[in-house]
Amino acid sequence: MVGESRWDRFWKYFLIAAVSLLVLLPVYWMANMSFKGRSEFVARPPTIVVQNPTLENYYDLLVTQRFYRYGINSLIVALIAATISVAVGTLAAYALSRYRLPRNFNYHLLFTMLTVRMFPPIVTVIPIFVMYNQPIFGFRLLDTRFGLGLVDAFMELPFVIWMMIGFFREIPRDMEEAGLVDGDSRFGVLRKIAIPLAAPGLAATFILVFIASWNEFLLALVLTQTRAQTLPIAVAGQITQFDIKYGNMMAAGVITTVPVLILALLAQRHLTRGLAVGGVTG
Repeated sequence: MVGESRWDRFWKYFLIAAVSLLVLLPVYWMANMSFKGRSEFVARPPTIVVQNPTLENYYDLLVTQRFYRYGINSLIVALIAATISVAVGTLAAYALSRYRLPRNFNYHLLFTMLTVRMFPPIVTVIPIFVMYNQPIFGFRLLDTRFGLGLVDAFMELPFVIWMMIGFFREIPRDMEEAGLVDGDSRFGVLRKIAIPLAAPGLAATFILVFIASWNEFLLALVLTQTRAQTLPIAVAGQITQFDIKYGNMMAAGVITTVPVLILALLAQRHLTRGLAVGGVTG
């Protein structure tokens, strides 16, 4: 940077390194402990670098406990939640960005949706549990992946609407009006013009909702029992009545983190571009 002294650069890089170390240290400690045996867990002082690496924690999770079942449940639930919330939220955001309702009802509607986000999940989880425990069209949604994904989608819907409405407001209306003049319908304009131009925002929103649903704990704890349990519940399940399986918990944390980390790295370009475009206002 022009006019930046050597000391300024030193302190800047020092602060960046310090913050990075502070953020990454818990991640390193989790990965390091996942390869420790029981004897090394009780070593005093604790070993910063694992001395006798072992895969027994991963073997117990993946082979004995068949931990991958919970990963499949988390994947399906997150995909259901992200797909439904993004699809419905995109349509709602487009309508609110293009149509002006009387008496400034757009603002009141957006604020009302935001209040759903303000409520603590524990306020609604018990009524949802009672409703899910009753037959709906002959089916019970309790302890099902679709039921949990549906609730996660509802919880994330205000976030999707508030994210996508900013992207749609950035799209020039002249382009859509040109399509309407050419005889296209409003839905056709949305499909051919608005959605392609808002694709970075759609990708960023989808990824953020996916990650939020992947990590969600409280709703999964109450609304699942055995068949639809997700990874966060399985990680907490390593704390038993008589023992705390520290090695298993650390290995489970690594298994839970790696898929989301890979997804974020693969979609980093779309995520960064989408958030950057959404932050520009004109």
